[in-house]
Amino acid sequence: MTPYYEHGGIVIYHGDCREVITTLGPVDHVMTDPPYGEETHEGARTGSGQSVLVDFASTEAAKIAAMLAPIRLKRWAILTIDWQHVLPLKQSPPAGWRFVRHGAWVKPNGAPQFTGDRPAQGWEAVAILHAGVSGKMRWNGGGYPAVWIHNKVQGYHPTGKPESLLLEWVAQFSDAGDLILDPFMGSGTTLAAAKRLGRRAIGIELEERYCEIAARRLRQEALPLEVA
Repeated sequence: MTPYYEHGGIVIYHGDCREVITTLGPVDHVMTDPPYGEETHEGARTGSGQSVLVDFASTEAAKIAAMLAPIRLKRWAILTIDWQHVLPLKQSPPAGWRFVRHGAWVKPNGAPQFTGDRPAQGWEAVAILHAGVSGKMRWNGGGYPAVWIHNKVQGYHPTGKPESLLLEWVAQFSDAGDLILDPFMGSGTTLAAAKRLGRRAIGIELEERYCEIAARRLRQEALPLEVA
């Protein structure tokens, strides 16, 4: 398959990840943000409740596991996922993977509960998995807990993640020269973080507009690299 973009160990493919994954060789890590569930997508609206912020299809935990299973994973998989997907993914992880821990990305500047009748959530679930159903694991975070505190960002993608969060994951879970795969690339923050820390990376994205944004960001180091 012809890459949409390729330079300096960073590759972008425009296409369906279910198809592209089958053409890839082994990867050291997966760091990605798959679609959330229908209820969460439906709730992603502006304060007035009139404007829908998430305009792509929702999914289920079983479908996420099935999409990721063909990946020839060697070490870690870090997923920001719908909290309602955590237990199903723990019970039925991708074939040949094991669920290690449930973590959290805490967002100090998260949106308030606009109805005012309950607390706002203020965090997103992080699923931490590893290749193989047993065996020794290794990361660079020492005794650091699976809690990451970073402000959310606004930018090119409706569910963008802060680059600071991805930089922390890349540093903690991978080593120089490792290959990181993001099968739900969005506008390319995982790839930008990998490039900055001397890792190789592959991104897959269904929407061509986000492939172009990611490629432009990677070509122009001066662009703000803040959004997934």
